[in-house]
Amino acid sequence: MCLCDAFWQVFAATGHVGAYLLYRAYGADQRTADGPTEDDAEDEPLSLAMGGDS
Repeated sequence: MCLCDAFWQVFAATGHVGAYLLYRAYGADQRTADGPTEDDAEDEPLSLAMGGDS
C-alpha cells in the first residue's frame, strides 16, 4: 500500500479534506514516477467518496 492509498482510506472513512489533498499530492508524485496509465483517465476519486456513479 502506497502512502497515497493510506490517505485515500482516511478520506473515504472521515471525509477530511486535508487527507484528500494529501492523497492528491502523493498520488500525483506516484503517477509522475510511474507514468500515466489508462485507469487514470477513468478514475474519479471524489465521486467514489461521495457514493456517486460515474
